[in-house]
Amino acid sequence: MNNPTEKSQPEGVSGAPMREEIELRAYQIYIERGGAPGQDVEDWLQAERELVEKYGRPVQKVKAAGA
Repeated sequence: MNNPTEKSQPEGVSGAPMREEIELRAYQIYIERGGAPGQDVEDWLQAERELVEKYGRPVQKVKAAGA
């Protein structure tokens, strides 16, 4: 691994990226662009696109508690 923040990310049971993976990648994107506020949605969507491309499957949906 060349990047110290880069970690082996676990796949969801279905092989799709999990919410936690998207959160981590979105945070990494935020840090990489200097931590400027106001682009959280763009960071999230970019992270989601990257991980979907990586796994080749759509994002794993998580059911809300009690649903």
